[in-house]
Amino acid sequence: MKHSLRSQLIFQYMVIVIVCMLVIPTAISELLEWQFKNFLNDRLDEYETEFTDYFASLYEETGTWRARGIFPRGSDFIRWPIAMIQIKDAEGNLVRSYSRFMVKSGPMHGRGHHQRGPVVLPEGLQVRSRDIIARGERVGQVFFTVLPFDKSPESNFLNNFNKIMYYAVAVMLIIAAMIAIFMAYRISTPVLNAARRAQQISMGKYTVEGQNASDITELQTLIESVDRLGRGLEEQEELRKRLMSDIAHELRNPVAVIKSHLEAMEDGVWEPTPERIRLTVSEVDRLSQLIREVEKLTSIEGAAHSLSVEETDASSVVEKASLVFDPLYKNKGVELKRDIEPGVMMQLDGAKMRQVVENLLSNALRYTDAGGSVTVALTGGEKEMTVSVADTGIGIAAKDLPYIFERFYRTDVSRARTSGGIGIGLAIVKAIVEAHGGTIEVESEPGKGTRFTVKIPKRNYL
Repeated sequence: MKHSLRSQLIFQYMVIVIVCMLVIPTAISELLEWQFKNFLNDRLDEYETEFTDYFASLYEETGTWRARGIFPRGSDFIRWPIAMIQIKDAEGNLVRSYSRFMVKSGPMHGRGHHQRGPVVLPEGLQVRSRDIIARGERVGQVFFTVLPFDKSPESNFLNNFNKIMYYAVAVMLIIAAMIAIFMAYRISTPVLNAARRAQQISMGKYTVEGQNASDITELQTLIESVDRLGRGLEEQEELRKRLMSDIAHELRNPVAVIKSHLEAMEDGVWEPTPERIRLTVSEVDRLSQLIREVEKLTSIEGAAHSLSVEETDASSVVEKASLVFDPLYKNKGVELKRDIEPGVMMQLDGAKMRQVVENLLSNALRYTDAGGSVTVALTGGEKEMTVSVADTGIGIAAKDLPYIFERFYRTDVSRARTSGGIGIGLAIVKAIVEAHGGTIEVESEPGKGTRFTVKIPKRNYL
């Protein structure tokens, strides 16, 4: 049977509180009782020693128990918890007894007793004895009748303390229950809100008005993560819609042209001349190029699993990639500069790394107007190599920088349609770089150009 987070929290809190409230007071009560008993025993030992020494000194003064006036009158000298003291001679005959309790009328057996009736004492008493030693000889015994602990003032104090403590525990349990409910609501409410927010996201409602917040760090992190997930899915959904629109647009034009050309030829409006056939074929090539671009998407997910790593001359890879683009740059009137450090050897996939450089060069050429320049550079180091491609093109707006590595994202849809591409080049670049354990960064300023910097660590993939 499943229970809500709130009820589970309340139950757990109450279990902890009840256990603590039962264990701690019980432990305190037992500890206090143990301390009191130890204290009384120590004090009783002191009293017994004191009384025994006192009676021994009385005997030493006269040398007999029968002398009159050697014993004190009354029982005022008896101290708690001693209830009665009996003094017997060496033969076991009662010499004297002192009691703090009332006596009944009647004869008293034993010699020298100063009271007229038997002493009535509470039940459960403890009798302790000590020998009386005078001049090195045993001359008698002192019997101490001691009240039990539960009859002592300390026991009464402990009982009253326990009552007060358990009343306090009951009040504390009520307060703890209120605190437990408050804490359960305080913790569970943000979690439940985050769960409801995730459910809304699953139904396609990516943004909501207002934002939940919590002063608990972990819960706030959860809330922010769910909100970021919603925003990210919303952005991906927008990119997907844009892709569908772009693909539909890209497909519609060549298909419409091919259809119109074929219908014109079929109706006899056009003659199937070589020039018109070439025009139709060029539209078919546009469709094929679009299909190839879409197929490249699979390389994004599979880049990390399809590397063919070997010792590679990275300088040669970058040089060859730039040579391929020389004619394209000259035709557009853009200068391609090189700053390539020779002899940089790396463990990497040369073909994939060449694809990275070519995609960056192609992207730079696409957005750099005639008269501008692009610089490709390579430097090696002890821990990593750095490849950079910097252009003097149109640049990228600050609002677009966080998304340029997202698949299908294009900063300027109208310009991208004119320039070609469907927005996956930089996504592929990032996937390949990260598959090599590297990073890619971008710096750009609208109207002044863009610089992409790739860093690949030197490591052994084999």
